[in-house]
Formats: sequence, C-alpha cells, structure tokens
Amino acid sequence: MSIGPLLLSTAVLALLFGVIAGMAAVGFLRRRGHADAGNALFMALGVGLLLARLGYIARWWPQYAQQPASMLNIRDGGFDLVAGLVGLLLAGLLIGWRRAPLRRSLALGLLVGVSAWGFASLAANKLIEASHPPLPSLVMRNLEGHDVSTRAWRGKPTVINLWATWCPPCRREMPVLVEAQRQLPSIRFVFADQGESAAAVKHFLKTQGLAPNHVLIDDGMQLSQHYAAHGYPTTLFLDAEGHLRDMHIGELSRATLAERLQRIASPAEPGAG
Repeated sequence: MSIGPLLLSTAVLALLFGVIAGMAAVGFLRRRGHADAGNALFMALGVGLLLARLGYIARWWPQYAQQPASMLNIRDGGFDLVAGLVGLLLAGLLIGWRRAPLRRSLALGLLVGVSAWGFASLAANKLIEASHPPLPSLVMRNLEGHDVSTRAWRGKPTVINLWATWCPPCRREMPVLVEAQRQLPSIRFVFADQGESAAAVKHFLKTQGLAPNHVLIDDGMQLSQHYAAHGYPTTLFLDAEGHLRDMHIGELSRATLAERLQRIASPAEPGAG
C-alpha cells in the first residue's frame, strides 16, 4: 500500500492496526478510572519486536553470517512470529508482576492488540491471495535484442527481479541474487530492467563485474503495471504454475531471500534454503 511517497507492507499495516486497537482498549479503561498502561504496552511491544528480530536472525544465522550488516536492516521484514509473541507475553507478565495497578489495563490492551493484529493479518493475506494475478503473456527483449516470451517460464519456480540501474537498493542486492542464480539452477531467476536501454544495462553490469543470466529489458514496464509494483526493487516469487506466491518490495538480504525461496521451491530441493 502506498501513502504518498511511503510504501507500507500489509505486515506493517496489520501491526499498526493492532497497536491502535490495543491503545484504544487501554484508553477505554483509563477513562473509567483504571491506571494508564499506554507506556507499558509500548514497552512490551518493543520487547516483542526485539525478540522477533533476534529469533529470525538466529533461524537464518548462516545467511546473516555472510552479510552481518543486514542484521540491522529491519526493512527486509525479517521477524519470527513465535519469538515475537513469546517476548510480548513475557514482557507483559514481568510488567504486571512489578506494577500491579497496570495488570488489568495491560492485559486487555495486549489481548485486544494481538487479536486485532491477527485478524488484520489473516484478512490481508486472504485478500492478497485472491488478488494475485497470474503470470501474464508478455514479450520482452534480452540484451542481444532477441524476443523472450514469459510463456516459457512455466514449469519451473521463478524469481523475477524488477530493477533499474539508477536504483541504489537494486544495485546493492544484485550480487546476492546473481549468487543465488548460480547456486540454485532448479529455480529460474529473471532480471527485468524497468524502462532503460540495453546499452545502459550492459554498461552497468560490466562496470560492476556482474554476469547474470536472463537479463531482460521491460522498456514499457509491463511487469510493474501488471503486478502493481510501486517501487524498486520489487522481487516476485512465482511457483512452477506461474502463480504469484510472494512479493517483496525493497532490498533483499540473503536471509529474506532464502526464506522466500522456500515458499516456491519443491520439498525435494532443500538447497533453496
């Protein structure tokens, strides 16, 4: 979802909905004479998010070990649900144990907030699944000027990276995707440049010392329009039947790439993780 220049994922929107609902519940009790647990609620949320991030890093530690700086990049969406909920519960119990007057308000705020977040997440996922468009029938050109049809992409899990040479996050994540393409031949990686010339793309790849396969020129930005991509880089994860299973806006780390590849790879391909 875009709000002016901001791009917000459904996960962020669901979290905001949960926070607003939890604060509304706390405010309801405060107006009826109960202790104000607003600050305590935010403290518990902070602990939950911190443990969710640490849990995700621990789960994908081999990937983060290769790219340590990416541990600080929370924009990649790497959070562990179970670790986050455990952290939220433990923080709530500790605060309630030390500050008895806050127990009722804090418990209600956490219950309402988590319930609202869960409902918003479920509803958003259902809407996204229903609105995922199938792989379109398009024709683009490769760097040699030959036509390439998207019809040939069916039958194999496919990752489509929508990018441009002028986009700094695109430039930073490109080596990660090129390395994955080399290591995982069972998954098709397509680099679809949006709106630039083949000469500009060739110059960029040469200066960066990169040689990816399946580099295409989408000069009409057909893929961006079809999948409603409002920012770059946008990476699309399609299963072997051409169904969109995931869409990531922003720079991918090795960990978030590995996680999303698991969603489209066959169970017989453990190397995708």
